[in-house]
Amino acid sequence: MKVDIEKTKKYYSSLKPESLCRCNYCKNYCMQIKAAYPMIASYLASFGVDIEKPFETSPLEPDENKILEYCACQYIVFGSCSNTYHHRIGEVEFHVASSYPSTGIEEEYFVLEFYPIYLHYVLGRD
Repeated sequence: MKVDIEKTKKYYSSLKPESLCRCNYCKNYCMQIKAAYPMIASYLASFGVDIEKPFETSPLEPDENKILEYCACQYIVFGSCSNTYHHRIGEVEFHVASSYPSTGIEEEYFVLEFYPIYLHYVLGRD
């Protein structure tokens, strides 16, 4: 993996709150992720990624205990990475995403994806 940390940091610092998804599932994620998964937040920060500004999340429906599983959490990282990249922190698996929405970015980048993430659903239904 070759990450342009400064370019990645600059990208995340340029993201405005209104550019992020404002659905309750994403707001729930952004409110809790850093405190709930500090080792994941630290790992992403080492690449210049702000964990509270995901590119895309894919939540499932909350269970009977109001636990929401995010089966994919995606972040843009400037640089390059092999499609065979794999990393693990606890039960959370990291790899390079092969499917994601268009980014509109023309510079070299990849989308880092990890899962599963479990958070309490505190905002109610969408």
